[in-house]
Amino acid sequence: MVRSEVALRRLIRDTGKLVQAYGFHGDDPTWVRVEPGGVASVGRTRTFRTWTDGQQVLRFGLWSSATPAAWWEFCNWRNARSGLPPTPLEQAIGPGLITDDGMSDDPAALWSIRIDPAQPGQHALQTDVDAIRAELPRRVHTCARRALRLVEPGRYLDELLSDSDPRIGIWEAIVVLLADRGPGPQLDDAVDHLRASLAEGDASGYAEDVIAYAQARAALV
Repeated sequence: MVRSEVALRRLIRDTGKLVQAYGFHGDDPTWVRVEPGGVASVGRTRTFRTWTDGQQVLRFGLWSSATPAAWWEFCNWRNARSGLPPTPLEQAIGPGLITDDGMSDDPAALWSIRIDPAQPGQHALQTDVDAIRAELPRRVHTCARRALRLVEPGRYLDELLSDSDPRIGIWEAIVVLLADRGPGPQLDDAVDHLRASLAEGDASGYAEDVIAYAQARAALV
């Protein structure tokens, strides 16, 4: 039997080994894989410590995300205008609009490591540890494959476009990503939506900067 913190570290180490088998690299809490279409990420959530009946419970889970290369290039253009250094692709994040959507199960669900009431000290309940270890391969597979699908060319954009009720923040990403498909009615429509969603004050000027960037990029396609 081991203390719950030790059990957690061992499970995280196992997670890293499993993720590396899918070509992801890095260290806890985030592993990444760079692809032509962008960077896929699999990560561990922060550890949540709660108490039940006076006993500590550790909870954690996994997440997946993707950053399209076109979004990374846009962010570096935006950084340059603000005098900020470029971000390496392997460190790119965002737009953060699609995470676990479309998965067959719920990889965001948190695992729990409870204290074994039958043992002295703060030893982890072995049945919890065994259950997590048994689920890890399937959960890692789900997260890794989801992240890799999202960096396939055009996939992230297509999922944003399939949203039946797009949030305001989506239109900026849609405009930026649509630019790689060249000019046309679809980009014009997205530009109109972006203008409408950022029509006031400084936001309006920012929207015009994004639109100018996208239209210039689309003209090169």
